[in-house]
Amino acid sequence: MKLVEITKDDIRSDSVGIIPIGSIEQHGPHLPLGTDGIIAEYISVKVEEELKDRVLLFPTIFYGVSIEHKGFPFVTLSFATAISLVKDILYSAKDNLGLTRFVIVNGHGGNNYFLPLVQREFNMNNDKAKVLIFNVFDDKDKEVFKVNDLHAGSIETSRIYVINKSLVKIDKIKEIKDYNVKTGVFTLYPSKEGNIYGVLNDGKPIIIDEQLGENVLRQKIRELVNVILSFSSDKI
Repeated sequence: MKLVEITKDDIRSDSVGIIPIGSIEQHGPHLPLGTDGIIAEYISVKVEEELKDRVLLFPTIFYGVSIEHKGFPFVTLSFATAISLVKDILYSAKDNLGLTRFVIVNGHGGNNYFLPLVQREFNMNNDKAKVLIFNVFDDKDKEVFKVNDLHAGSIETSRIYVINKSLVKIDKIKEIKDYNVKTGVFTLYPSKEGNIYGVLNDGKPIIIDEQLGENVLRQKIRELVNVILSFSSDKI
Protein backbone atom coordinates (compact mmCIF):
# COMPACT_ATOMS: atom_id res chain seq x y z
CA MET A 1 0.00 0.00 0.00
CA LYS A 2 1.10 3.56 -0.67
CA LEU A 3 0.59 5.90 2.27
CA VAL A 4 -0.54 8.85 0.16
CA GLU A 5 -3.17 6.80 -1.71
CA ILE A 6 -5.03 5.06 1.12
CA THR A 7 -7.71 6.20 3.56
CA LYS A 8 -7.51 6.19 7.33
CA ASP A 9 -9.49 2.94 7.42
CA ASP A 10 -7.00 1.16 5.15
CA ILE A 11 -4.06 1.50 7.53
CA ARG A 12 -2.80 -1.80 8.94
CA SER A 13 -0.66 -1.53 12.03
CA ASP A 14 1.06 -4.82 11.16
CA SER A 15 2.41 -3.37 7.90
CA VAL A 16 6.11 -2.60 7.63
CA GLY A 17 6.68 1.06 6.85
CA ILE A 18 9.09 1.59 3.94
CA ILE A 19 10.74 5.02 3.89
CA PRO A 20 12.95 5.69 0.84
CA ILE A 21 15.54 8.46 1.18
CA GLY A 22 18.05 9.91 -1.27
CA SER A 23 19.69 13.25 -1.94
CA ILE A 24 19.71 16.22 -4.28
CA GLU A 25 23.28 16.48 -5.57
CA GLN A 26 25.42 16.42 -8.68
CA HIS A 27 25.94 13.07 -10.36
CA GLY A 28 28.35 14.11 -13.06
CA PRO A 29 27.27 15.83 -16.27
CA HIS A 30 25.13 12.86 -17.33
CA LEU A 31 22.87 11.83 -14.43
CA PRO A 32 20.03 13.69 -12.65
CA LEU A 33 20.47 15.41 -9.29
CA GLY A 34 17.89 13.07 -7.80
CA THR A 35 19.69 9.87 -8.81
CA ASP A 36 19.96 8.45 -5.28
CA GLY A 37 16.30 9.01 -4.46
CA ILE A 38 15.18 7.72 -7.85
CA ILE A 39 17.00 4.43 -7.29
CA ALA A 40 15.77 4.07 -3.69
CA GLU A 41 12.20 4.82 -4.78
CA TYR A 42 12.33 2.39 -7.70
CA ILE A 43 13.44 -0.50 -5.49
CA SER A 44 10.88 0.42 -2.82
CA VAL A 45 8.01 0.62 -5.32
CA LYS A 46 8.88 -2.78 -6.79
CA VAL A 47 8.86 -4.27 -3.29
CA GLU A 48 5.51 -2.62 -2.52
CA GLU A 49 4.06 -4.05 -5.73
CA GLU A 50 5.11 -7.53 -4.63
CA LEU A 51 4.18 -7.41 -0.94
CA LYS A 52 1.06 -5.24 -1.27
CA ASP A 53 -0.68 -4.70 2.09
CA ARG A 54 2.20 -6.23 4.05
CA VAL A 55 4.01 -2.92 3.60
CA LEU A 56 3.13 0.76 3.75
CA LEU A 57 5.23 2.80 1.32
CA PHE A 58 5.97 6.34 2.47
CA PRO A 59 6.72 9.22 0.06
CA THR A 60 10.39 9.39 -0.89
CA ILE A 61 12.52 11.87 1.03
CA PHE A 62 14.58 13.36 -1.79
CA TYR A 63 16.67 15.56 0.50
CA GLY A 64 19.66 14.20 2.39
CA VAL A 65 23.03 15.33 3.73
CA SER A 66 25.31 16.15 0.79
CA ILE A 67 28.00 18.43 2.19
CA GLU A 68 30.67 16.35 0.45
CA HIS A 69 29.67 17.91 -2.87
CA LYS A 70 30.72 21.44 -2.00
CA GLY A 71 31.62 23.31 -5.17
CA PHE A 72 29.05 21.48 -7.28
CA PRO A 73 25.27 22.06 -7.46
CA PHE A 74 23.46 20.38 -4.57
CA VAL A 75 20.81 21.01 -1.91
CA THR A 76 21.62 19.63 1.53
CA LEU A 77 20.02 19.33 4.91
CA SER A 78 22.12 19.98 7.98
CA PHE A 79 22.81 16.92 10.11
CA ALA A 80 20.54 18.33 12.82
CA THR A 81 17.66 18.90 10.41
CA ALA A 82 18.07 15.50 8.75
CA ILE A 83 18.07 13.73 12.10
CA SER A 84 15.00 15.64 13.28
CA LEU A 85 13.14 15.04 10.02
CA VAL A 86 13.58 11.27 10.02
CA LYS A 87 12.95 11.00 13.77
CA ASP A 88 9.74 13.02 13.48
CA ILE A 89 8.47 10.76 10.69
CA LEU A 90 9.27 7.60 12.64
CA TYR A 91 7.79 8.73 15.94
CA SER A 92 4.72 10.27 14.31
CA ALA A 93 4.05 7.12 12.27
CA LYS A 94 4.47 5.01 15.39
CA ASP A 95 2.18 7.15 17.52
CA ASN A 96 -0.47 8.05 14.93
CA LEU A 97 -0.49 5.13 12.47
CA GLY A 98 0.29 2.42 14.98
CA LEU A 99 3.22 1.02 13.01
CA THR A 100 5.94 -0.85 14.88
CA ARG A 101 8.27 -1.87 12.03
CA PHE A 102 10.11 0.46 9.67
CA VAL A 103 12.75 0.04 6.99
CA ILE A 104 14.60 3.11 5.74
CA VAL A 105 15.69 2.42 2.15
CA ASN A 106 18.76 4.59 1.71
CA GLY A 107 20.13 5.54 -1.70
CA HIS A 108 22.85 7.99 -0.62
CA GLY A 109 26.13 7.12 1.06
CA GLY A 110 26.33 10.47 2.83
CA ASN A 111 23.15 9.66 4.76
CA ASN A 112 24.95 6.87 6.56
CA TYR A 113 26.64 9.47 8.72
CA PHE A 114 23.34 10.28 10.45
CA LEU A 115 20.86 7.45 9.81
CA PRO A 116 22.58 5.01 12.23
CA LEU A 117 22.26 7.65 14.96
CA VAL A 118 18.52 7.88 14.34
CA GLN A 119 18.24 4.11 14.25
CA ARG A 120 20.12 3.61 17.51
CA GLU A 121 18.11 6.23 19.42
CA PHE A 122 14.76 5.01 18.08
CA ASN A 123 15.45 1.34 18.75
CA MET A 124 16.86 1.88 22.23
CA ASN A 125 13.98 4.13 23.26
CA ASN A 126 11.23 1.82 22.03
CA ASP A 127 10.57 -1.67 23.34
CA LYS A 128 8.29 -2.72 20.50
CA ALA A 129 8.84 -0.32 17.58
CA LYS A 130 12.03 -0.90 15.58
CA VAL A 131 13.71 0.49 12.46
CA LEU A 132 16.22 -1.05 10.05
CA ILE A 133 18.41 0.68 7.46
CA PHE A 134 18.65 -0.93 4.02
CA ASN A 135 21.29 0.51 1.70
CA VAL A 136 20.65 0.09 -2.02
CA PHE A 137 24.40 -0.06 -2.69
CA ASP A 138 27.14 -2.36 -1.43
CA ASP A 139 30.40 -4.05 -2.42
CA LYS A 140 28.52 -6.86 -4.18
CA ASP A 141 27.48 -4.38 -6.87
CA LYS A 142 31.12 -3.41 -7.35
CA GLU A 143 32.08 -7.06 -7.73
CA VAL A 144 29.43 -7.53 -10.42
CA PHE A 145 30.62 -4.51 -12.39
CA LYS A 146 34.30 -5.07 -11.53
CA VAL A 147 34.76 -1.40 -10.69
CA ASN A 148 35.02 0.60 -7.46
CA ASP A 149 32.24 3.02 -8.38
CA LEU A 150 32.03 5.57 -5.57
CA HIS A 151 29.76 8.06 -7.30
CA ALA A 152 28.08 8.62 -10.68
CA GLY A 153 30.03 5.81 -12.33
CA SER A 154 29.12 2.64 -14.19
CA ILE A 155 26.85 1.19 -11.50
CA GLU A 156 24.64 4.22 -10.90
CA THR A 157 24.59 5.07 -14.61
CA SER A 158 23.51 1.54 -15.56
CA ARG A 159 20.85 1.51 -12.84
CA ILE A 160 19.32 4.81 -13.94
CA TYR A 161 19.49 3.64 -17.57
CA VAL A 162 17.35 0.64 -16.62
CA ILE A 163 14.91 2.74 -14.59
CA ASN A 164 14.50 5.54 -17.14
CA LYS A 165 16.77 5.75 -20.19
CA SER A 166 15.71 9.33 -20.90
CA LEU A 167 17.39 10.49 -17.68
CA VAL A 168 20.87 9.45 -18.85
CA LYS A 169 22.59 12.01 -21.08
CA ILE A 170 24.85 9.64 -23.00
CA ASP A 171 26.35 12.43 -25.09
CA LYS A 172 27.61 14.08 -21.90
CA ILE A 173 29.53 10.94 -20.93
CA LYS A 174 31.64 11.39 -24.05
CA GLU A 175 32.67 14.83 -22.78
CA ILE A 176 34.33 13.39 -19.66
CA LYS A 177 38.06 13.51 -20.36
CA ASP A 178 39.49 12.70 -16.94
CA TYR A 179 38.48 9.79 -14.73
CA ASN A 180 41.32 10.08 -12.24
CA VAL A 181 40.18 10.15 -8.60
CA LYS A 182 42.12 11.91 -5.86
CA THR A 183 42.80 9.79 -2.80
CA GLY A 184 40.85 10.98 0.25
CA VAL A 185 37.74 12.12 -1.60
CA PHE A 186 34.61 12.15 0.62
CA THR A 187 36.73 11.93 3.77
CA LEU A 188 39.41 14.60 3.37
CA TYR A 189 38.14 16.40 0.27
CA PRO A 190 34.81 17.17 -1.42
CA SER A 191 33.93 15.49 -4.70
CA LYS A 192 35.03 18.42 -6.87
CA GLU A 193 38.58 18.01 -5.63
CA GLY A 194 38.32 14.28 -6.19
CA ASN A 195 37.39 14.65 -9.85
CA ILE A 196 36.52 17.84 -11.72
CA TYR A 197 33.61 16.12 -13.48
CA GLY A 198 32.16 14.78 -10.25
CA VAL A 199 32.54 11.19 -11.44
CA LEU A 200 34.29 8.76 -9.10
CA ASN A 201 34.53 5.54 -11.11
CA ASP A 202 37.89 4.19 -9.92
CA GLY A 203 39.73 5.97 -12.71
CA LYS A 204 37.91 3.96 -15.38
CA PRO A 205 35.60 5.20 -18.17
CA ILE A 206 31.87 4.77 -17.58
CA ILE A 207 30.36 1.67 -19.12
CA ILE A 208 26.57 1.37 -19.41
CA ASP A 209 25.58 -2.28 -19.05
CA GLU A 210 21.80 -2.60 -19.05
CA GLN A 211 21.82 -6.29 -18.16
CA LEU A 212 24.15 -5.86 -15.18
CA GLY A 213 22.17 -2.80 -14.11
CA GLU A 214 18.97 -4.83 -14.15
CA ASN A 215 20.67 -7.69 -12.31
CA VAL A 216 21.85 -5.55 -9.39
CA LEU A 217 18.46 -3.84 -9.13
CA ARG A 218 16.68 -7.20 -9.04
CA GLN A 219 19.12 -8.45 -6.44
CA LYS A 220 18.41 -5.48 -4.18
CA ILE A 221 14.66 -5.95 -4.62
CA ARG A 222 14.96 -9.60 -3.57
CA GLU A 223 17.15 -8.70 -0.61
CA LEU A 224 14.71 -6.04 0.59
CA VAL A 225 11.75 -8.40 0.23
CA ASN A 226 13.55 -10.98 2.36
CA VAL A 227 14.52 -8.39 4.97
CA ILE A 228 10.92 -7.21 5.27
CA LEU A 229 9.48 -10.71 5.49
CA SER A 230 11.92 -11.62 8.25
CA PHE A 231 11.41 -8.31 10.02
CA SER A 232 7.61 -8.56 9.95
CA SER A 233 7.75 -12.05 11.44
CA ASP A 234 10.14 -10.93 14.19
CA LYS A 235 13.01 -13.05 12.89
CA ILE A 236 15.34 -10.04 13.05
